[in-house]
Parts: sequence; structure tokens; C-alpha cells
Amino acid sequence: METFGQPAEWAVVIPSIRTINLAYLAAIPEEVKILVVDDSNGTIRPNRVNMEVYTYVDYKEFLGSEETLIPRKTDTCRSFGFYMAWRQGYRYIVTLDDDCMTHPGFLAAHGAVLGKICSLPAVSSTPWYNTLDNLVLEQDGSPLKRWYARGYPYCYRLEPPPPPTVSPVQGRVVCNMGMWLQVPDINGIDKIAGDVPQSVDLKEERLAIAPGTSFSLCIMNVAFLAEIVPAFYQLPMNAPVCNARLDRFGDIWSGYILKKLADIRGDLLTIGAPVVTHTKMGNTVREMQGEHFGHLLESHFYPLVDEAVEEVSPGSYQEMYHQFARSFARSVKKRKLPEGYQAFFTIMSEKMIRWSLLFAAGR
Repeated sequence: METFGQPAEWAVVIPSIRTINLAYLAAIPEEVKILVVDDSNGTIRPNRVNMEVYTYVDYKEFLGSEETLIPRKTDTCRSFGFYMAWRQGYRYIVTLDDDCMTHPGFLAAHGAVLGKICSLPAVSSTPWYNTLDNLVLEQDGSPLKRWYARGYPYCYRLEPPPPPTVSPVQGRVVCNMGMWLQVPDINGIDKIAGDVPQSVDLKEERLAIAPGTSFSLCIMNVAFLAEIVPAFYQLPMNAPVCNARLDRFGDIWSGYILKKLADIRGDLLTIGAPVVTHTKMGNTVREMQGEHFGHLLESHFYPLVDEAVEEVSPGSYQEMYHQFARSFARSVKKRKLPEGYQAFFTIMSEKMIRWSLLFAAGR
């Protein structure tokens, strides 16, 4: 247990619409709390020792008038689980998708770096690093062309890519993104371009993402310190924009913000071990529909974030996120955006501010 602290310090957050497959959690000790955010109509029941299931009723009970911060029918409802884990005083939080199978040593691999000051190889690629470059991808046992992680902007998908540089870095790790075997995390539209590869191994066990480099933070297997919860709001998805719905960008955009704030503090985000087995491929058409406006909006979103973080001073993650959210709202207000985009970003910025205020007075 010494490799990842005491089990009572950890909580695992899983958003779901179905009964949790306990075989997927076999590598997690029963002493570790499991917090399930039920995004169905209240159909999930606890089926393991030390498991709590939260429903829409709990949003109102614990958040009151701020229950609208938590979206429905989208995995970004996991923000409620993050809030509850923070509220209950856990030190470390892991979040998993319900189709991810853990393997022996799962928590130890996350805990090996989380919260520690580490000296690590840091990958630098301006402006984005492609996390799929750290996976061995195959199809029928043969190596494949380069694939890109979900959320990696198409405007930076240059072939051949500029080679990343790796250099040593030292810092405190506040968030570790574990990776995946079997089904890699890629955009829906990329799936129709050819046979989807299989992930069979990691290349490097651990890489830090260098200051100034962005990456696609996929939320399906991530561990982080509870202190960053105020700055790790999963931006509400299943959201209306221009008479359509936006989804599958909540973790990517939230990760982009978190990375910027961590850079300001000199903290590190890492990728690599532990791997989970991602067992299910999603519905490609539905994924494409949800991602469509994300691809259109990102060319506005990232510059808005970049502008907003210029006004953020180092502080606690709550303080920095509050500064950021207010600055982001001001940037949205003064930008001349298409009406539908303006309305979307205005609502988002208001929710960012309200989320930051949940943590202003402490637990």
C-alpha cells in the first residue's frame, strides 16, 4: 500500500448509465471508495462494498440552485463526482469510463508520481503533442500510419510531423493521464478514414508534458490531486449550439485550461502508465455529430483561453480558475463572434465562474 498511500485517501469517480461491471474494477482494493454518477433515470444500484451512487436528485440536495452546473446525458456529469470527492476530503481522485478494465498495479502506477516532486522526461512539441505517438498501434499485427488523439486540432496535423524534443524536467505532478490498450481514443470522423487500429502497448512508461505544450487530455483513465478539482470543471457538454448539440470536447477543453494553469504554477501533467483496456468502440455516427461543432468552435475557444490566462497570477487552483473564468468571460464579451457561438461561450463562461465559487469558502 505504501506505493500509493492509504486506500482511504483515494476515490474513484465513474459516470455511467448502466450497472457497473465489477470485473473491470477488480484491480482496485475494496477499501477504495467508488463514486458512481448515475446519468440514467436512477436505474443504477450499488453492487460493490464501499460504492455510492449519485442521481439527479443528489445534484439538487448538494448543490441547490447550482445544480444546473452539472449537465445531463453526457459524461461531463462526472464533475459532480469530482465535487463530492473533494467535499468528502479525499486526497487523490481517479476517474474512469465504465468500459475501461483496470489491471494489477493500477493505483500504484498512478500513485507513483501523483503529488510527488519528480524528475521526468518531458516531451515538447509546439504547439500540441499527439498522445497517440506514445502508443504502439497495430492492425492485424502490422504497424500503421500515424493516428491522432481525439481533440488534436486538424490544423496541426502536418505530415511528416515536426519531431518532438524530450528533455528533463522537475516538478510536482498534479494530474496523470493513464493510457489505453485495445481501442484508442480518436475522433469519430477519423474512424471512417480507415480500419481503426488496436493499441497493444505503451512506448514510454511516463512522460511529462513540457511547459508551453498542449495535448488532448482524455478523461477515461485519469488520476489527480483533489486540490485541482476547482480548476478541473468538465465543461458542460450535450450543449446546444446553433440548433445542434456539442459533445466529446468537455475533457479536451478542460484539460487545455488545466494545463495552462499548471504551467503558471510550475506543476506537471503526465501521461503513460497505468494502462486500462478500453473494451468498447462508440457509435461512429453519433460521435461525429457530437464532435462537429467542437471542430468548428476550437479555433475560437483556444485563443479565448490563451488571452484569458494572461491575466492569471499564481495562486491556489481555486484562485487561479476564478481569475481565469472572469477573464474568459470578459474576452468572450468583447470578441465579435457569430451569434450562436457568442451565446454558447457566454453561458459556458458564466458556469465556469459559478463553479469556481463553489470552492471559495473551502469544504
